[in-house]
Amino acid sequence: MEQPQVQKMRAAWAEKVRKAASQKINCRVFAAFNTNVDVVVHVNNENLNRIYQKDPGILSLGLEEDFSRQADLIESPEEFISILLGAMKYGKSLYMLTTSEKLLSWLSQSFTEAREILGGQAGIIANQISNLGAEAVVYSRLLSPQQAALFKDEVLAPAVRDNQLVVEPVKQVANPNDECKVNWIFEYAKDVTVTLGDTTVTTPRANRVILATRPKNAIMSFADEMMDHLPELGKHIDLAFMAGYHYISKNNPDGRSYREFLDKALKELELLRQGNPKVAVHYEYVPMKERNLEAETLAEIGNAIDSFGINENEIKLVLDDFDFQEERKELEKSERAYTLYRAALPIFRKMNLKRLHVHNLGYYVVIVSKDYHISPEICREACLYASSVNALKAKYGGFAEGERLLEAGQIELSEIGFKQLLGIKEEMDLPDEFLETGIYEGDDHYLLVVPAHVIQNPVSTVGMGDTISSTSFALEYSLGEKS
Repeated sequence: MEQPQVQKMRAAWAEKVRKAASQKINCRVFAAFNTNVDVVVHVNNENLNRIYQKDPGILSLGLEEDFSRQADLIESPEEFISILLGAMKYGKSLYMLTTSEKLLSWLSQSFTEAREILGGQAGIIANQISNLGAEAVVYSRLLSPQQAALFKDEVLAPAVRDNQLVVEPVKQVANPNDECKVNWIFEYAKDVTVTLGDTTVTTPRANRVILATRPKNAIMSFADEMMDHLPELGKHIDLAFMAGYHYISKNNPDGRSYREFLDKALKELELLRQGNPKVAVHYEYVPMKERNLEAETLAEIGNAIDSFGINENEIKLVLDDFDFQEERKELEKSERAYTLYRAALPIFRKMNLKRLHVHNLGYYVVIVSKDYHISPEICREACLYASSVNALKAKYGGFAEGERLLEAGQIELSEIGFKQLLGIKEEMDLPDEFLETGIYEGDDHYLLVVPAHVIQNPVSTVGMGDTISSTSFALEYSLGEKS
């Protein structure tokens, strides 16, 4: 029989979820810069065997075991299959790159069942926020009609016409001369078994591998014509979700050096806040291809933003960036709420953040500063709201609808999350009330450990991190300041 303490914990969180699921986002949300068309493949034994039977040599490299290879350049089908099967074996998410037209052609011929959906952090965030009934504005340097057609009709986009800023429906802003950025998304469900010759892999969890392309003109910054109008754009928004800084390199497509590109990015954020000093900024992490630039980029971007989102796998890369080796070793040895907290805290301080959100399967670890303008209780409610949105997205696919959120309030939170609450309580010797609040007060910060939903065999895993980070941050803003 379950202990009364545990029963009380479950009941308390169930009530919190029901309350959170009834809330509404009420603010103006801006998202930039990364939008693309996602070509989605559901990986299974059938489609991988179809490839293997045609070419058994596709397994010549074996299974990839190094999951620090985020943002590596992939050029051959053999390398891709090695990475995909390795990720499936360990249930890992990976973000890889390709410039190979030969590989892209092979993918198109090999996975004919693929379907096209809206992708890119900015695109996903804009559509999801709009679907929840809030105003969403998106900006991308590349906006082809093919891309624009995937946005909801209500999503807006800024443009300059006759030297005047206009904010119009995104389909009216599309440019028929723009290229279309395409990313391949390979999703796999939990407990999928793939047998290729003598190699058998069974997935421990649902996840995905992303193979991204980088068109020359997919520049992750505002066009020069927009710069003078950014203060005015700032007046139209409350929150800004920025993504795409991982594209910055030593030699950028527009001719700017690394330093020039980073300085411009920082200037853009400054100009947005000129028009509205209260604009809150979130940056969703994606690993940089040029990893030697990442530490400096994150440190400087950190000083210009309020909030940072990252998952349990990606955070290891940032620990490496900042040479936090003790925390990296602890996390590698045992991934749990405590080691994620230990890993997140030095990053939180190094980047001078107000808020850091680590999203993991079944629970979130969030750190907010003592001087953050939102109370930890509201942050917790926003996390549960985000989990509810994500649960519906996982269950039904597409973008969750605000009218259906109450349904998520009836879905039980994950056993994983409750186990983490119990574990970190014991490990940190916290009072019993922590099991019901999930809030710990540190010297300069609050720690939140929030159990989340887990949907078995989700319809889709694409954009879950973006969805969690954006909807939680937006609801925080909507619910208001500390009392």
